[in-house]
Amino acid sequence: MGTTLSHTSRHAARINPSQFAKQAHELIEEIEEYIQENERNGQIYAMHRLLGSTVDLDAMIGAFSRWLSQITTHYLVAFRFLGGRRICSACSHDSCRVPPRLQLNAIFNKLISHSSAERQVGSFRQSDLYYHFWQLDRQDKDCLLIVHPKPELLVPPFQNFEEEILKELMGPLNRALAYERLYDLARRDALTGLANRRVFEERAITEMATANRQGHPLVLACMDLDHFKVINDRLGHGRGDEVLQTVSQTFSRMVRDSDLLARVGGDEFIMILPNTTLENAGQLMERLCASIRGLDIRVPGFPALGVSVGLALWRPNDSLESWSHQADEALYRAKSAGRSRVCC
Repeated sequence: MGTTLSHTSRHAARINPSQFAKQAHELIEEIEEYIQENERNGQIYAMHRLLGSTVDLDAMIGAFSRWLSQITTHYLVAFRFLGGRRICSACSHDSCRVPPRLQLNAIFNKLISHSSAERQVGSFRQSDLYYHFWQLDRQDKDCLLIVHPKPELLVPPFQNFEEEILKELMGPLNRALAYERLYDLARRDALTGLANRRVFEERAITEMATANRQGHPLVLACMDLDHFKVINDRLGHGRGDEVLQTVSQTFSRMVRDSDLLARVGGDEFIMILPNTTLENAGQLMERLCASIRGLDIRVPGFPALGVSVGLALWRPNDSLESWSHQADEALYRAKSAGRSRVCC
């Protein structure tokens, strides 16, 4: 027996063209959303790949600026971390000449020092420059600044997924900050905050090479506290630690930025004085000895705390070992001559 289709059933089996068109429109929208999501993921991956190529914070900021250049035109990227204790910036390589770098630095210094890092957009009346702030933490300590040439918010696609970018960006930046802190701790004396022996040896090699190349004088000062042991023995190691911190602060106030001051032992300190003659170094060390005597730190019945200093001028044939040995011998002469004095 054959099967027949009624007029009604044949009509029901037909596809409604308007319904098909609506479904096609929705499908196209879904495809476009999928393509955009893939583009975003690809850009985020590219950013991570660039940031993952270094653990240095400044280099990481530069890498982010290069990545951002592929998305939107900008002049400067700057980050403020830890309430301003660490600030990094990078100029876009494509636009660092316009505007001038000095102008960018002036803008950067003005904006990044804002007491509040709340999200804001603004411009500068005297130039066609605009800036955009993003707050990166709830404590108002970390923020991102971008200086760019467009009056509107940064153009898509950055505008469309900026929160995702900022969230993904903070992971590598925080790892770089943690690495910096660990690296700094490994190179600092825990009690005084001064450089340690490792830093001294690295810096000494560098300064010796510079002095040899440029012919500048270079002096090494070995310093040892006088009558410090009696403070530890009579007043305890807690008081001894306080004295070491006070002495370190006194030393630090008297050295130049170009000098290196390091703690290399219990009450032993060492200083590298680049581009300094032996005579000038001696004058500085005499003032330093007087400052320590002026602290008038003493145990009743014992002499006041002092510091003995031995100086040695570096000569081209000196190794670090022989140079240090010369300064040590001068220090022993200062101790033998009555302490709290400088010998060469």
